[in-house]
Amino acid sequence: MHAISLAAALLFAVPAYAAEVVQSEIDVIDGGTIRVHGETIHIVGIDAPKLGQAAHCGVERMLAARATSRLRQIIRSGERIEVDRVACSCRPGMDGAADCAGLRNCGELKVDGVDAGDMLIAENLAHPYACGPRGCPRRKPWRPFETQ
Repeated sequence: MHAISLAAALLFAVPAYAAEVVQSEIDVIDGGTIRVHGETIHIVGIDAPKLGQAAHCGVERMLAARATSRLRQIIRSGERIEVDRVACSCRPGMDGAADCAGLRNCGELKVDGVDAGDMLIAENLAHPYACGPRGCPRRKPWRPFETQ
């Protein structure tokens, strides 16, 4: 087994424990997604603005660039970085599905013991997002005057 594959297997082998990783092992894809050892991980509990064509407007693209940049900054500033693979939020009836909510790998990212998603939410660069027993909430708009 290759060293990277072994490291990835060890990182995700026991989801109950967070694995400490070094900054150079993390690539930031966007404000809500990272790649660790080749595995793409969606940060649970947040909805970050979308980049590129997935964005609904220029405001969302601008906020996505800021959220992505801020997540990189948060990771660079940390001394202890932990990634803990967790179950994705799923719509009712999708629990246990390999591709629930369209996300295969979900996790929590903590930098110096603080949840990175919570930091992005506090800075208005992400919205809280979690599915509950009755379904998933509608995603909040990123355009300032749009309503749900």
